[in-house]
Amino acid sequence: MFSSNITGGPAWHWQAWRSQKAWAPTVDALETWLFAQTAGTPKPKLLLMGASAGWMMPNAWLCQYKEIHTYDIDPLAARLFTWRHGSKLRAKGIELQCHTQNALTDLSSILNAHPEACVFFDNLLGQLRFNSSDILLIEKNIACIVKTLKGREWGSVHDRMSGPVSGAIPLSPELEGKWPQALGHLDNEQAQKWLSSLQAQSPWLDHLTGHVFGKETAIYNFAWAFKPQYWHWLQAGWVKP
Repeated sequence: MFSSNITGGPAWHWQAWRSQKAWAPTVDALETWLFAQTAGTPKPKLLLMGASAGWMMPNAWLCQYKEIHTYDIDPLAARLFTWRHGSKLRAKGIELQCHTQNALTDLSSILNAHPEACVFFDNLLGQLRFNSSDILLIEKNIACIVKTLKGREWGSVHDRMSGPVSGAIPLSPELEGKWPQALGHLDNEQAQKWLSSLQAQSPWLDHLTGHVFGKETAIYNFAWAFKPQYWHWLQAGWVKP
């Protein structure tokens, strides 16, 4: 059902390491949001899907859990995640297991093996956009993932859109109500014109994640200064059974 193309690699990790200062505002905002979603709930185990080296994962939030399993197909991810987060997790007595594994291909078996764990997709679902040129297939695959998660507590932060910019983009929950959902995908003039009002420079890429969450799930929007003059619009949501 899903492609197993290798993502990440040395170039990605080098860029992420060099970009930590520029990414810090997004990481801080994500940390605040994550704590708000999981406040007051038991935290025995976390399955972190598409974990990479955890470049955008806040240590304080991870340290709430008693046991963490990370999954990524990048062969460098497990070692680098342990390098970045392992010592702090061990100091808190948290068990960390890093798996070099395709979390999407093996999602059902992973969930069955950890029935009590909550699940978080760390900027993974938006990457399915690059697995195929078939838009309908990508959207079908995302719908299958969501269906598989039914009855579980899970969350995701992922790319909604990305592209060149002429200046800093202001993103906040209020913009969700202004986004013209009726326009559908971004491959039309009206949608691109609307994005230009946020200092986005056409064309922007639609990552096809507009239907990851149902209408009952609150969505938070983040601006991510991915690299100079090229930003990502991230969306995050948390689903409880």
